[in-house]
Amino acid sequence: MPRPRKPPLQLTFQERLYLGKYRLNVLSKYAALRADIVLRASRGQSNYEIAKQLGVSRNTVRNWRARFEKMRMKGLETRPIPGRPRKSLTLPNPAPMPNIGAAIGEPHWRG
Repeated sequence: MPRPRKPPLQLTFQERLYLGKYRLNVLSKYAALRADIVLRASRGQSNYEIAKQLGVSRNTVRNWRARFEKMRMKGLETRPIPGRPRKSLTLPNPAPMPNIGAAIGEPHWRG
């Protein structure tokens, strides 16, 4: 027996307007994907249809839909990744430059 379809997400006018603009203006493709998932779910599409059209797994659709239902717009924000922070990619301070002038017989200062 097939599972019953989830009812469409109920969005307020402000949420629908914000998500529509956000999806088009956001720099992160993942944030735009989240907004697209929620908008499609509000139109009554099934998780399977949304996943197939957007090229993501059904679990991804299910997770974002559930987060939105639970926390509304706050649920679509990117959360910090748990665990140990990444190591900094900056290089340590370089060693001081040797006095090249001393190698050719010039003093290191002029006065």
